[in-house]
Amino acid sequence: MDALKPHPAAANALEILKRRLNGAPIDWVLICGSGIGKGMVAEGSGLGLKIEWTLPLAELGLPAPSVAGHGQSLVYGTIGERRVVVQTGRIHPYEGHPIAVCTAALAATLACGARGLALTCAAGGLSPLLVPGELAIIRDQLNLFGPTPLSGPRFIPCGALYTPAHRERLQAIAAERGLGQGGRLREVVYAHVPGPQYETPAETEALRRLGGDVVGMSTTYEALLAAAEGASILGISVVTNVAGVVGLSHSEVQERSDAALPDLAALLGAALAGDPSAE
Repeated sequence: MDALKPHPAAANALEILKRRLNGAPIDWVLICGSGIGKGMVAEGSGLGLKIEWTLPLAELGLPAPSVAGHGQSLVYGTIGERRVVVQTGRIHPYEGHPIAVCTAALAATLACGARGLALTCAAGGLSPLLVPGELAIIRDQLNLFGPTPLSGPRFIPCGALYTPAHRERLQAIAAERGLGQGGRLREVVYAHVPGPQYETPAETEALRRLGGDVVGMSTTYEALLAAAEGASILGISVVTNVAGVVGLSHSEVQERSDAALPDLAALLGAALAGDPSAE
């Protein structure tokens, strides 16, 4: 946790999580985006998680996510031989919390030895090639306008932030399951905006010209923290709408995430059964 500016919330969450784990390992952490978390850990979701315990974020001393469609717990269990912690909802900076609070649960799991991070999110489509409802693999990110959980003169290389071996594995699983275009998922650049307002048409065009394919209000700061702590990273976005159009709503985001959940859970279940070291 030396890349994270010391914060009481992170230190407190770590001590509580250590006691709850009682020495048990963590291989993967899965953070769930809007409309994803509760269904992801439900029986029969396709993730294949055998749950051992559930710990509300409030018991870690953290605020419960206030965004509709986000869960409020850490759920610990196994997928095959892998030990997995699922954060069923994320805390966003636009809810009024410091970035150290937003990443405190992740910082705690990484400090407890987690070796891989799987990020999911709902995002608006910037690229005209993307269709609402499809799944896309995150290959890179734009965090020019977003927060960072890092502080101090420690410089983190981000040339391959989203682990190439994990992207290749996701594509192989997608091909086996016939997902995407011809069994291949699009790979996208995720552009961060602070929110909570949706992007204007001018902002949408600017982000597109900067190289963004999808846009959202989360994810990038979690990837930065995981990279600083040496964890491998995979990311999957549900394209829930077309960015910058008239009449966007959070209920639409939730509906599209719900519809994509079976394929997303099956994809993640197969991926998280693998080795997070990606060697």
